Amino acid sequence: MNCKISAVLLVAALLTGTLTACTGAGIQSSSVVSRQSASSAGTASAAQVSPAPSSRQSAVRISIGPEPESLDPALSSTEDTDAYCAAAFEGLYKVNAAGKTVLGQAQKAVVSADKKVWTFTLRSDARWSDGTAVKAQDFVYAWRRNIQLADAQQKELFAYLKNGEEILSGSNTDVSSLGAEALDDQTLRVTLASPCELLPQMLMRPVFMPLRSDIVASHNSWDHSPDTFICNGPMKMTQWNVKTNIIYARSSTYYDVSQVNVSILTCMLSEDDETRLSSYDNNETSYISSLPVKYYTRIRERGDMSTSAAGTECLQFNTKVDALSDAQVRKALSLAIDRDTLAVAATGMHFTPAAAFVPTGFVDAGGKNDFRTVGGSCYKVSADDYSANVTSARTLLEQAGYAGGKNFPQLTITVPISSLDSAAANAIAQMWKTQLGISCTVSVQPRKTYQQNCRKGNVQMTISRVTPAYEDPSAYLENFVSDGFGSMTGWKDNTFQAQMTSARRSAAGSTQRYSALHAAEKRLAEEAPAVALFYMPSLSLRDSRLNGIFTTQSGVTYFVYARLFTD
Repeated sequence: MNCKISAVLLVAALLTGTLTACTGAGIQSSSVVSRQSASSAGTASAAQVSPAPSSRQSAVRISIGPEPESLDPALSSTEDTDAYCAAAFEGLYKVNAAGKTVLGQAQKAVVSADKKVWTFTLRSDARWSDGTAVKAQDFVYAWRRNIQLADAQQKELFAYLKNGEEILSGSNTDVSSLGAEALDDQTLRVTLASPCELLPQMLMRPVFMPLRSDIVASHNSWDHSPDTFICNGPMKMTQWNVKTNIIYARSSTYYDVSQVNVSILTCMLSEDDETRLSSYDNNETSYISSLPVKYYTRIRERGDMSTSAAGTECLQFNTKVDALSDAQVRKALSLAIDRDTLAVAATGMHFTPAAAFVPTGFVDAGGKNDFRTVGGSCYKVSADDYSANVTSARTLLEQAGYAGGKNFPQLTITVPISSLDSAAANAIAQMWKTQLGISCTVSVQPRKTYQQNCRKGNVQMTISRVTPAYEDPSAYLENFVSDGFGSMTGWKDNTFQAQMTSARRSAAGSTQRYSALHAAEKRLAEEAPAVALFYMPSLSLRDSRLNGIFTTQSGVTYFVYARLFTD
């Protein structure tokens, strides 16, 4: 399963973090970590785009991924489907054309004195694409449905709501007790388990977007047909041409339609990143991602490549597989990976080897120091450390009963069709063969097949990208709580769970909160159900005439503000 955690640009430079106020109309300001390097500033804010001349065109063609398995917001698991959701749906908050978090479907938010109760008043002009008014009950329905949905992505975020953690664990089966209540059609009361200043960022995630119960409950494939794809965002689906494209049009019922620059957004579907590059070079598309790894060196010099929010590339182990159920074995496999070589030579892109899951750029307790500096390294990643790492790996493997790799079962790393994931997987397999005497093959599968196999636990290992749902170190670690969005490991650890619960219940900025997060990250490294490999940004190619597209620090790309200029 793809992990999605996006943070700040880390490509041969350290990231810096500052504490800023994030204020939406009608809500109290709250301190959040804002991470944006100078080199990524141009892609983070559409406000820097020059005024549109009279030659503006409003039809944009992009290619950002293969045919999605679903467009149900609750099931969005990759960066492309997140972008589609951001175009078609809107939560209580949104990102505006300047890249700022502001109120969306809500026109006002009132926060109680203890900061645990948030009362939202919906916009009177909020409408679904069929003209029906958006109601508070639509949010309540979606949230209660999604927290129970087996395949819902990022549903671990419901743990921040009252009774959310208990419902997720199964100790509370009364989903109506979740901290979300419609007081009337336009008033939604959200009750938290503990104060959470990051709530506005969380509420923009697809899993918190509203849904129509009369549509979703009555049509099993409601999200596959324009006739039943009832949405409430800036755009609506008009066509889904299987294996070819998905077409969105500006929604006339959207309350802020005057700010939607794109009239037609055509999303060309392609499983292969080389095919996407070809479509771009042939002027068939104006924007593409991701990019083929074997052309990184050449692409890097083109001048039309954009870099934005970064994530942590990681290797995940299925801990229910016999050989991989042993933490010693997982740690041995981790130590035998030359992260420095992997980040540079295997990718051709000079990424930064990952010394831990959470990258540089997040503040620690009190907002003074960097989280990564305080936490130190979980892995020794320099070239000088590799020989000692391999010696330790061999010792651990011998202690586990597999001296020299003898009698160790054949391994397989399964990845979706992706030149980067394939290159990394093959490089790792070769390192294990050379250093540990372990044989490992690489299986490349179409994304739909890959996702289904991950959900069913039919893969031994996979490589995926972890991107943060919101701007905080906890966003990386929440992926690995029981049934977390980013994990296919099957790993359930009471110590890790307790540390994450402690962090959620602690005051923002407190030493207690950050101590719990550091402890959780170290526990993750010790047990190694997943191991960080390297940090990498989102990479895309964009026509120089196309402006107004940006990717947030949480990895969501917004196309609705795009402008394509003619000469």
